[in-house]
Amino acid sequence: MARKLLFISTFFFVSACVAQKCSDTLEVARNYKTILIFPENISESIIGNDFGFIADLPKAEGSKFHGRILKLYYDELAPEEKNFTNHTVITESGLVYDFILKLTTRPKQFTWYIKPEMAITNIDGVKRSAQSMDSSSEVSVTQNKPKEVVPEPLTTTSKEPTNNSIDRATKELYEKDPMEYYRLRCYYMQFDKAKISRYFARLDNVFLWLKGVYFNEDELYFQFRIENKEGLDLDINFIKHHIATSYRNSSSNQRMELIPVFTYKQPKTVAGKSENHFVIVFKKFALDEKKEVVVELDEESGNRNLSLKVGHEIINNPIHF
Repeated sequence: MARKLLFISTFFFVSACVAQKCSDTLEVARNYKTILIFPENISESIIGNDFGFIADLPKAEGSKFHGRILKLYYDELAPEEKNFTNHTVITESGLVYDFILKLTTRPKQFTWYIKPEMAITNIDGVKRSAQSMDSSSEVSVTQNKPKEVVPEPLTTTSKEPTNNSIDRATKELYEKDPMEYYRLRCYYMQFDKAKISRYFARLDNVFLWLKGVYFNEDELYFQFRIENKEGLDLDINFIKHHIATSYRNSSSNQRMELIPVFTYKQPKTVAGKSENHFVIVFKKFALDEKKEVVVELDEESGNRNLSLKVGHEIINNPIHF
């Protein structure tokens, strides 16, 4: 009787998997990146639990393949030893892919080539055949062959620094053309993993994250990420920085605005269901224990305003690079 029940349970489980195309489990780690290569450009990437799990969305510019590449990793400062969540990816033709993300020490497989038939459905209700894909998008899934495959290195257009441009960020360039020096430094750090764990301001499903504070030459670099999980675009009126007293009841609660020396890719609009990375550069400064930096984001024609307070312990202990 028990064997018959086991057979029936197994039958229904397999049937459900065939009908629903059971989600593939992708292993994600702190010190490694799991690479997903899709047959077409990615439109949406949604992680069920994004506290710890991080998806690097395709860059705005890059090689002809950049829009198809998604990078997954785990926040190196997060305390969890075990964790998992769901991950949904939607491509430009409306194909919907479902995965399970699992935290591990070292992934058994680093690169996944995703085939169109792995999609669970099409968001428009129309299935797109593999033959209709661009011939350059031919892929094969390597689920049963856990070998490391390194994709073609991404290259940038002439509008952005080249792969060797960071070598030009020298002391001589800093003294001759500091703005170009800041630009090179910001370009190469904008998508770095967060060095500060869970430091953010939140209003509903809009987040302002401080990813890190860096020090180089005579400047402080503030690395931010704005995440808009809502469907409505976030139009930004301004983002301002002030030094203020950290005690609300202080008799000398004064604010002094900080003026950046350089701003890199600070957005005017963050589209719904998307995120933006940017860097603000200031001349170096330090704070006493009664002071803090207040970052204010003001929405234009809206009330989704955010205020992020950064303590002296972060400002006075930046990461040197």
